Amino acid sequence: MGFLDSIQSIISVYLLIAVGYILTKKEILSTEFGSRIAWLVVNLTFPAYILSALPYQFTKAQFMESAGGILVALIATAVLYPIGYITARLFKVKKENMGVFLALFVYSNVVFIGLPVNQALFGDSSAAYVLEYYIANTILFWTLGVYSLQKSSGSSKGGINLKALVTPSLTATVVAVIFVLIGFKLPEMLQKPASMLGSMTSPLATLFIGMVFAEMKLSDFKITKDFWAVMIGRFIASPAAVLLIMMFFTSFNADRQEVYILQAAMPAMNQVTILSKYYGCNYKYSTILTVWSFVVSMIALPLYVTSFHYLF
Repeated sequence: MGFLDSIQSIISVYLLIAVGYILTKKEILSTEFGSRIAWLVVNLTFPAYILSALPYQFTKAQFMESAGGILVALIATAVLYPIGYITARLFKVKKENMGVFLALFVYSNVVFIGLPVNQALFGDSSAAYVLEYYIANTILFWTLGVYSLQKSSGSSKGGINLKALVTPSLTATVVAVIFVLIGFKLPEMLQKPASMLGSMTSPLATLFIGMVFAEMKLSDFKITKDFWAVMIGRFIASPAAVLLIMMFFTSFNADRQEVYILQAAMPAMNQVTILSKYYGCNYKYSTILTVWSFVVSMIALPLYVTSFHYLF
């Protein structure tokens, strides 16, 4: 894909975000409807996409090769924790915000923005690589990520939340992997509606981001030291960690490397804000920095796409 095509693909995603923003401002869409969209994406359309796409995009041999990709994403994400902690100390992040800060610093928004951006840039063939990164991101978020939020808030709702791993999206991924390994594909009468539902994931996800923007007040967007610290994590430390670790895996082709770097450079994960509220952390702190990360990504992602023409 040429440079202009790449930029146009990213702009097309931002235009759909703008539609969600405008419709929310005009009160055609509501906060309640936004919550329902988020539920649909996480619990229905994305799982349907996985089940309808993965068995058709992977052979057994190709999937066995993907284990290296999941390992890279796991290592890169885990490495960001000590880097994030050091950054937090340097920028003097308040102790009560430490868990939220680390979650924002470490975890990427691989579904709501990562999937549509990669599909726009690289087509449906990128979904396999997106899923690899998603598996690693999800496993670590619902264990180490949740634990850091609980510890930061002093919550007594448990330790590492292993039960939370059993989400529809991750369950669908496991089932789809089994299908790949045994060579099974959904019958046509199931595959077609699943594919139709799955195709709704990117449009719904991008509309949702626009709705999040619309709910924020301009006065909330102050540039603080914590802002700089989180942006360093999302758009510099995270993609750099992935790039460095990928150098040890010679089996990574250019497309896979580009998808991984973009996934690492995505805005902060939406679920951080949701769980910040649940565990009694600083919900507003999380919301503001998450939305800021979306704003900065509109500049950062085109820059990364431009750099691919020189790196790969």
